[in-house]
This record gives sequence, C-alpha cells and structure tokens, in this order.
Amino acid sequence: MLQITRQTEYAILGLQELARRQSDVPVQLKSIARACDVSEAFLAKIFQMLTQESIVKSHRGVKGGFSLDRAPEQISVRDIVEVCEGGIALNHCLRRVNRCKRAEDCNIAKTWEKAQAALIQALEETRLSDIV
Repeated sequence: MLQITRQTEYAILGLQELARRQSDVPVQLKSIARACDVSEAFLAKIFQMLTQESIVKSHRGVKGGFSLDRAPEQISVRDIVEVCEGGIALNHCLRRVNRCKRAEDCNIAKTWEKAQAALIQALEETRLSDIV
C-alpha cells in the first residue's frame, strides 16, 4: 500500500491551522496541537523539521510559538511531503541514492517514472493556500 505517513498528514494540518490564523503574533504549539487534535510532542518534532526548511518560523520566549516563514501561496504540498517523507520515490528504482541496479534496463521503471512525475506535478501545483 502506497501511503503518506501521519507525520506528513499532521504537518499539513498544523500548517493549515497557521495559515488560517494569518496573524503577526506567533501561535503557541499547544494551541495548534489542540486545534488539530495532534500530540504536541509529535507536532514539535514535525515543526522543527519544517523550521529547518524555512516553511515555519520558530519564535522563542514567553510569547513565542510558530508562524509561517513564507506566504501560503509559496508553500507547495510537495515542499511539505518532501520534508516529512525525506523525498518522493514510488519505487526503489526512483530513489536518488541506493537506486536499483536494474533501473536502466527495467521495462516497468518508465511506468514508475511517469506515475511519479504526475504525482510530483499534482503536489507541486497544490499550494497551502489552496487547501486552507
């Protein structure tokens, strides 16, 4: 079964919540987690990854929290999936590293490439602003 992990699902939920609030004031993680019905500890791990990729911005201090680091129109679902999943590869022959040795001569590899290209295009075309 090909399936996106909960990590990606929760990242999208958390980012949707931040985008809905569109405030200059950072939103506390506890508030985001509660609104999304997600574990605060798990969401903290996810938002740390998103911070490293400049999707969200972390604000320290008593009034700290998180805000979007880019406008929702500038964040694609592909950006989110790649951060959370570590890239996109429908099959091991399409990985960037540790590719299958038979990928060049495999008759089905071109089908996987075509399917992956369509998936990537759909994810790239869908912006956070589209799903808020």
